[in-house]
Amino acid sequence: MNKDNELTEKLNKMLTESTEKESVIKFLRLSNYSKAESIGILKNALGICLVEAQDIIHNSQTWSDVKEDDAKLINDFFDFLEGLGSSESEEI
Repeated sequence: MNKDNELTEKLNKMLTESTEKESVIKFLRLSNYSKAESIGILKNALGICLVEAQDIIHNSQTWSDVKEDDAKLINDFFDFLEGLGSSESEEI
């Protein structure tokens, strides 16, 4: 069994024993998985879509210390993309 399957199995067991996703998210962070990695792992463990997993992780208590900074980064990125779209339409 590979490492990813072992981790997914362990998380499924944790989720079966406790319906609290927060404990799983905390386990991932304490195991040094990044926020992005945790999203992917949770997606696979729960069999949910990426957007739903991102929402769960982003709004978790475990990752609340970076939530505001992450939201700002996402908003700045979309503002940048909008600026690119405006620049391209001005060139036409």
